[in-house]
Amino acid sequence: MRLLKIIGKILIFPVILAVTVIQWMFTFLVGFSSAIFNLLAGLFFLAAVGSYILGLTPGIEAMKMIAVGFMIFMIPVIGQSIIAVVVTIREGLCDFIRS
Repeated sequence: MRLLKIIGKILIFPVILAVTVIQWMFTFLVGFSSAIFNLLAGLFFLAAVGSYILGLTPGIEAMKMIAVGFMIFMIPVIGQSIIAVVVTIREGLCDFIRS
C-alpha cells in the first residue's frame, strides 16, 4: 500500500506543475483584462449617466447601457472565481503529496 502511495505521488507531481502553470496564466490574463474591462465598464456608465442627464436618451436606454457596463464589469469577477477553483484543485493535489 505504501508503495502505491509513493507511485501515486510521483505520477501526480507533473499534474501539479501543469495546474500551477494554468493558475499563473489565468491570474495574468484576469489581471490584465480586469484593467481593460473596468475602464470599458466605466466608460459605459459615464456615457449612460451623461446622456441621461443631458436628455439625449430616455431612462430605459440609459439603464440598458448601465446593464451592459455591469456585464462587462462582471467578466473578470467570473475569471477570479475560475482561478479560485484552479487553486482549490492545486491545493488538494499538494495536500495529497504532503500526506
